[in-house]
Amino acid sequence: MSERIGIVLLTLLLHATLFLAVAWALERLGWVRRVAAREFLWRSAVLGSVASALLQLGLAATQGGPLLAPLLQVPMPAADSPATLGSAPVPPSEATRALSTRTTPAAWAKVSTVRDPETVQAHSPAALALRADGKSAPAALTIPAALPALVARSLPWLLAVWLVYALWCGLRLLLAAVALRRLQRNALELEASEWQDDAAQVARAFAVAVPSLRISTEIASPMATWSGLILLPVWALPLPREQRRALLAHELSHLVRLDPLWRFGLALWRGLLWPLPLSAVALQRLDTLAELECDAAAARVLGDGRPLAECLARCLEQRLNPQFPAFAVAMAAPRSPLLQRAERLLEGVPMSAFPISLGSRLLPLAAVIVAALAVPAFVISTAVSADSVRISRSDSQNTGCDTSSGSCTSAQTINGNTRISIRSAGHKLEFQSTGEVSFNETETAIESLSAGAKVSFEESAGGVTRKVEYVGAGDSVSSRYWRDGKEQAFDAEAKAWVAAIVPQLLRESAVNVAERVARLYKRGGATAVLQEVAQIKSDYSRGRHLGELLKKHELTAAELDLALAEVGKIGSDYERRQVLSATLANQQVAAPQLTKVLQSAGSIGSDYERAELLVQCAGRIGRDAQLRRVWLDVVDGIGSDYERRRSLEALLDRTRGDDAALLEILAAGGRIGSDYEQRSLLIGVAEKADDVEKLAPHYAKAVARIGSDYERREALLALLRKGSLKHDGALAVLDAAAGIGSDFECREVLVELARQMPDDAAVRQRYMDVAAKLSKFEREQAEEAAGLVRG
Repeated sequence: MSERIGIVLLTLLLHATLFLAVAWALERLGWVRRVAAREFLWRSAVLGSVASALLQLGLAATQGGPLLAPLLQVPMPAADSPATLGSAPVPPSEATRALSTRTTPAAWAKVSTVRDPETVQAHSPAALALRADGKSAPAALTIPAALPALVARSLPWLLAVWLVYALWCGLRLLLAAVALRRLQRNALELEASEWQDDAAQVARAFAVAVPSLRISTEIASPMATWSGLILLPVWALPLPREQRRALLAHELSHLVRLDPLWRFGLALWRGLLWPLPLSAVALQRLDTLAELECDAAAARVLGDGRPLAECLARCLEQRLNPQFPAFAVAMAAPRSPLLQRAERLLEGVPMSAFPISLGSRLLPLAAVIVAALAVPAFVISTAVSADSVRISRSDSQNTGCDTSSGSCTSAQTINGNTRISIRSAGHKLEFQSTGEVSFNETETAIESLSAGAKVSFEESAGGVTRKVEYVGAGDSVSSRYWRDGKEQAFDAEAKAWVAAIVPQLLRESAVNVAERVARLYKRGGATAVLQEVAQIKSDYSRGRHLGELLKKHELTAAELDLALAEVGKIGSDYERRQVLSATLANQQVAAPQLTKVLQSAGSIGSDYERAELLVQCAGRIGRDAQLRRVWLDVVDGIGSDYERRRSLEALLDRTRGDDAALLEILAAGGRIGSDYEQRSLLIGVAEKADDVEKLAPHYAKAVARIGSDYERREALLALLRKGSLKHDGALAVLDAAAGIGSDFECREVLVELARQMPDDAAVRQRYMDVAAKLSKFEREQAEEAAGLVRG
């Protein structure tokens, strides 16, 4: 039961995330500008996400899932069939049991996180995806089977947490309904003729019945309720006629639009999807847009928005209590931006309604159908008995393939049968075993086999195919040897061949790495280990051997240089970063070696892996200008704004009293496209600055790259609050402020600058020029702050 509830909730979350993210992006990019269109967009996103999720759940129940996308399995292990398949390398040191210095295929059976480029198979009862009705499920994207037990244990608890908070939200709605009912019961009928006449006149304009008006001493703002009442606070009674009509028009517009019912439905929807942050954003946007639409409707009825703006100002003066019943729509709820609404009314709103075209109205329906068919659906996956499960792989990095050498290594076990395969151009080496197998300490031959155990080696290279089979029979081991398909005696040449391929198998499969590295180090120090590493083709195995060496033994500068040269052969970003991190964490890394570490990091393609290493390196840069330039060159290769900012902030946190470093960090942040990430970095730079005047011109140029008025304002305020500016710094800030489109945001910067503005005629004139573009109210505020009077 809990699995099915979980699938329903996960489906609702997935669809809501997609629809709300699209709505947020369209609004954020400015592709939908009109208030009515934006409200239609957000309402369509809310309703569309629910409709598409329910439609998909219906399809999944009847057809097995969406038609255009794979399924997402929620694994549930059967009681007698524990899941055993993993999708990530398991450290051999943790997954294997060492027998003295011997390595056995039993160890491979435990370590094999199956790195085959073609298929992956489970090594115990396999997992078979089932639909809830017991039939085989369609092809699916399966959650790694190492997770089923964790999912099975956690799902009831997660659902319980979800349910408890959802019930709490429901309880709050119930209490709000009770509070609203009490308000309506205690409110008195408003019999004032002037209010009744104005209400009738406004109702005729909306072509609806005259609403019932009541007066309440318990509220501070007018509100429309879902029962069709308009509740008025006591302070509203003496309002002038125009403000009175504006108030009534606004609240009646809420009733005509059924906003109280919308608010109730949205509250239920939000309570169900409370873990989704975008649901809170949607609720806030819809509340704000509803107020703006009702403001516009009231302005159109009156022919002027000023009376409503004046009424809003009266509401603001009452210092509203922030609690409002969830089923009522308050005229001046704290969540609605009153200043924005008042400015919009004073500047004038369109006197004709904006119609939504038929094509636009059909787009949400099309989106619902596409999402129901194309978005992956969740199904229940249960572990059952089976011989094997084949799972297609497309990621070469997870299969053990080294793209630079063209070599692929795989190790897999099925019901105690182990297989290791190494493939490269013109070469193929395979090992298969059943039962317990032990090798000698020199890793050149099989030492013993358990009774009934079987082992085979087969190699194809240079046009020659060799194969050997061993069978355990008590205390003895029998062997048979073939060359190009013809059985031959197991002579010295055959034994020499086995002695050559066994180390290669152990080397490439990365089994018992800790023991192998310790043995090699004892035999010939770091040089012996590095010579072994030089023969490894697998990125994973090469990284494991190097990592073990770097963690357990301190290398000389020359040995570390050789180790870093081997790191350069690793093509996998993850494996390379792991080894370089081990170098930084365990070795004495001088400036020349640190330079090589950074240069090696420059070959990492993954922004995340590169940033992780740069953050780790940041503490070692100090005041070394040359190292800092190399470090910043590596940062320059990061494409992600977040990872670039994170890396630069790591260096910034370790920068003290070095203005030259701050300027270089500013320059490196120039390629950050995200306004938020750019602003975050700039604030950090401002906080570290010692000479604000020297930094200001460069800082202001960086601020000018920010498109968001809010983010630009915040960045400039951070600089202004750091210290006083002189002539050049003040002019630079004013130039950056001039590019702010929002009058309010620009005025905030000017007022802050006025508190420390130098006594300089050029600065004062530039200040006046920037203030001149503002609206009258904002301009007067800015000029008053600076003590300037416009002639």
